[in-house]
Amino acid sequence: MAQRGMDKDARINELETRLAQQDHSILELSDEVYQQQQQIVQLEVKVRHLAERLASLAPSDPESRPTDDVPPHY
Repeated sequence: MAQRGMDKDARINELETRLAQQDHSILELSDEVYQQQQQIVQLEVKVRHLAERLASLAPSDPESRPTDDVPPHY
């Protein structure tokens, strides 16, 4: 009977150890996801800024845009 009690205690200890490791892993993954989300937000802001900057550099008048016509010397 004492052997069965030790087996049960060993199983409980193993399960508690696994649970603690899983909790630790979940916290690490949660922190990583949070950091990645912050980076995504920063990148979205940068892309928006670059798109606005590019739009401001592009000519707004369609007639002032260069065409694909062959130059007159050809």
